[in-house]
Amino acid sequence: MTMKTALKRPALLGVAALALLAGCGNAPGIVDVKDVMRTTFSGSKKEAPQQVNVAAALQTTPAPLMLVVLEKTKAQSPIVEIERNGAYRTYVTPSRQTMTLRQGVVTATRGLSNDMMSSDIDATLRLLSARQPGQTRRVMRYLDGEEQIVALSFDCQMSVGGSEKVAMGEVSAQTRVMTESCQGEGLSFTNTYKVDGSGTVLSSRQWLNPTVEMATIQVLRR
Repeated sequence: MTMKTALKRPALLGVAALALLAGCGNAPGIVDVKDVMRTTFSGSKKEAPQQVNVAAALQTTPAPLMLVVLEKTKAQSPIVEIERNGAYRTYVTPSRQTMTLRQGVVTATRGLSNDMMSSDIDATLRLLSARQPGQTRRVMRYLDGEEQIVALSFDCQMSVGGSEKVAMGEVSAQTRVMTESCQGEGLSFTNTYKVDGSGTVLSSRQWLNPTVEMATIQVLRR
């Protein structure tokens, strides 16, 4: 059995708990996420994905927003912040799929296939904050077909590129492009981050897991 096969079966584990998230924690404001977003990560390769109306989403809520596109299926949705726990921010779609990020880097998901239960990304965040090259090691944890935690470890190389302006929604800032190339467990992927002067990722392309693979994430409002 391959690692991808072992991780594939429990695609919907944890979904039942997602309904609790909208009503707990220190939410930045009272938000009806169904009014904010009319799309969710439900598209398929055979369906034409519905395009997100960024301006309409911004007008509906004062809360922080991001736009996420799952590259493999082309499914896309704005996601609204519902909880902060220290440096961690949790965002939700209308169907209660969530992403938790720290400094703009995904640390956990719920409601997507092969959810990332938790991750260790301190080395990545340290280099992003300094906007410096170097080596990183990240550990990403998933549930396997027997509901056991599988930890995938990757050795990565961070490089620093040129500057690029990020302008979308209410965000407009000059950023530094940083690339993290990772290998391990028979897998390889490359994350790209556009980082502002404070070390926060404003736009990125990040690997989530062996099934979902890459997601592009754009901050619309901080």
